[in-house]
Amino acid sequence: MKILNFRNTSTLFLLLMSTFTACRIFLCPCHTCFISGLCNHPWLFYTLLITFYLGISVGMAFFPASGFHYREVYSRGKTDKKLLSLTFDDGPDPVNTPGILDVLGRFKVKAAFFIIGRKTAGNEGILRRIAGEGHLIGNHSWSHSYLWDLYSSSAMADDIERNIKETERITGKRMRFFRPPYGVINPMVAKAAGKTGVDVVVWSFRSFDTTARDPKALLDKTLRGARPGDIMLFHDSSALTAGILEKIIVSLQERGFNFIPLDEMLTMKAYENC
Repeated sequence: MKILNFRNTSTLFLLLMSTFTACRIFLCPCHTCFISGLCNHPWLFYTLLITFYLGISVGMAFFPASGFHYREVYSRGKTDKKLLSLTFDDGPDPVNTPGILDVLGRFKVKAAFFIIGRKTAGNEGILRRIAGEGHLIGNHSWSHSYLWDLYSSSAMADDIERNIKETERITGKRMRFFRPPYGVINPMVAKAAGKTGVDVVVWSFRSFDTTARDPKALLDKTLRGARPGDIMLFHDSSALTAGILEKIIVSLQERGFNFIPLDEMLTMKAYENC
């Protein structure tokens, strides 16, 4: 059990707040409190404590694999073998996803595609192709809104469920794997994940391919960073990734790596009805 988590941090914060307040009320007037100096400037203590608490809570939201806000987060496989799982976010993309599927098909590599629900309209054929060719489909929310992290937990749960239902309508598969937009897990995301019953899956290798400009630099970064059991994050919305995916696969295979499906890496079911 991780000691550094949201619940324990919040408990400590409240304990410190209440202890200091009680000290000011009952001890400071008698000048016997060991922090009597702070009692003359209580706003300073409260400001520092609140800033520290919010800094930890917000900062740790950007480290989803830490389990700080939500314990059951899956970020890598438990293996020492040179096995990798490829995952792609932000599709389906009508331009890049078909090319990525072509490359995966040639090399007989099965990947996972974490889709944005609103992008399925008009791209239903691509979604069916992903499923039909044996790749996994995961949930990357319906909206992937820039304001996602400010949604209430109920709004997030509705957003997650909407994607599940629409994908099931198109493919007949009810997704279990969920990857939060931007990879951020805050208390609202944690509550929504618990409410919808999804399995939160993030990554252990992040390519940052959406901001990369140099294909050689992206390839070199991938080769340097790959480790046994990695869940690798790319984007099928990235033309750069689509253009060098074949080199990535070949180069990693030449270094002794093999690719396995995400559900096999995690030994978990990707769908509720399968």
